[in-house]
Amino acid sequence: MRNYIFCFLSALLLSVSWPVAGFSYFIFFAFVPLLFVLKDFEKNYEKAGGQVFWLSFLTFLIFNILTTYWVYYATLFGAIMAFLINSFLMSFVFYLFHKSKNILGIRLGYLSLVIFWVSMEYLHLNWDLSWPWLTLGNCFSESLYLINWYEYTGVLGGSIWVLLTNILFFVFLNNFKIKKNLLVLAIVLFAPILASQVISKKYNETIIATKKIVIVQPNVDPYTDKFSLGYKQQLKDFVDLARTKLDSTTDLLIGPETALLESLWESKIEYSYSLKELEKLQRDFPKLNILLGATTFKRFNSIDDISSTARQIRTQDLWYDVYNSAIFISNLGKIDIYHKVKLVPGAEKIPFPFLLNNISSLSVNLGGVSGSLGSDNYLDVFSFDTLNLLPLICYESIFGDLNKSKDFDLMCIITNDGWWKNTSGYKQHFSYSKLRALEQRKSIIRCANTGQSGVINSRGEVIAFSDWNEKVAIDIEVSTNNIKTFYNKFGDYIGRISSFTSSIFLLLMFVKVKLK
Repeated sequence: MRNYIFCFLSALLLSVSWPVAGFSYFIFFAFVPLLFVLKDFEKNYEKAGGQVFWLSFLTFLIFNILTTYWVYYATLFGAIMAFLINSFLMSFVFYLFHKSKNILGIRLGYLSLVIFWVSMEYLHLNWDLSWPWLTLGNCFSESLYLINWYEYTGVLGGSIWVLLTNILFFVFLNNFKIKKNLLVLAIVLFAPILASQVISKKYNETIIATKKIVIVQPNVDPYTDKFSLGYKQQLKDFVDLARTKLDSTTDLLIGPETALLESLWESKIEYSYSLKELEKLQRDFPKLNILLGATTFKRFNSIDDISSTARQIRTQDLWYDVYNSAIFISNLGKIDIYHKVKLVPGAEKIPFPFLLNNISSLSVNLGGVSGSLGSDNYLDVFSFDTLNLLPLICYESIFGDLNKSKDFDLMCIITNDGWWKNTSGYKQHFSYSKLRALEQRKSIIRCANTGQSGVINSRGEVIAFSDWNEKVAIDIEVSTNNIKTFYNKFGDYIGRISSFTSSIFLLLMFVKVKLK
């Protein structure tokens, strides 16, 4: 019974550490009860592996459910799979830690816990079942004063900090009479906080331009209206709402993900009803550039060019791809299209298509087009008035490394968070955008269909936002800069180093077992 109580305590501490209603300081000792549970199995580690995995799995399953329960509103099947897969990966890390601690020794064992966990998080950022929502470093998105150094490390640096403090708290509680343990704990806990304060005071944004932006949150219910109302009426409502804030000095108008519901074939997109209506708006406001989301279609001219996600209209012998796209219409009349790179597993792509492509009927249908969408696997920037604008679509805003080595002056996130209803889901999504602002030291414009739209400056401070279930247009001036952070240059180098080191640890464990 004691072990189950301690597991529940760890799960509870992890959950109450999470944004947006949580208190992030709990994360620094949230793993300690679970570590005490695992300590009981040290002497009989060969037979205790199953118990270690089960107790860890129970802990992380409760944690996953309490923090990401809101996925259920969009898809029950997707929520269950996310809970199970995420809990399995986290538990497997603790299973490896249990083995490593007894094969390689206590010190290397605890080091392996940090290495294995960060490697798991890095995997979760880069494989077909990616779900990095609960990366430990994300928990500080409402406590930015602690983590200004994310511009050097990204969120994985925060994960290392969390794991090290938990291990040192555990070591101190086991040997609290040894003063050195308390000293080391104090240094590891407070040194990053002090560094964050120093970086914050020294940071001074060099503004290269200020742009007047209008953000439109249409607030169309994705369950009842989004894909049932006519696309012409929705576009008219969008334009009418935008006109309430537009003037001759507005530089950029931004609409949310899938703001345009018309079926847009990219080869003739300029002839579509939606684009012609937006061009009319630009004639009234000649300085205006427009960025908004749409579902676009691209035909393949040759059978040799088709992608793995291509679909076929058999009656016309036509192959085409479907994309979740961002469309940029410059004030010079040029139309650019960006295809979403990071697709949502189960909703926008079938994971491991060589195995699961034949069961695409299980994919989650969130309105519009379901099944595997196309992707170009690279990130584009849109240029206007000598500035580069980086677009991210919904789920992509969880991935900091996606922006590695990109030259841009401003970031824009377009999304549709209404699937999660009025829960902590859309609030967490907005909050995570602050982490991207710190990592890149860029202002972020965020436009949601409903949820929270707003602007975050390069310090991660929210300078404008909308409420849930609010139909609104926001006009605001946004500063831009050409800062290129260390993290922007090198991305998730911590994850890559950890993955390499993990392979060495696993090899050492294998060799030691064989030698015995």
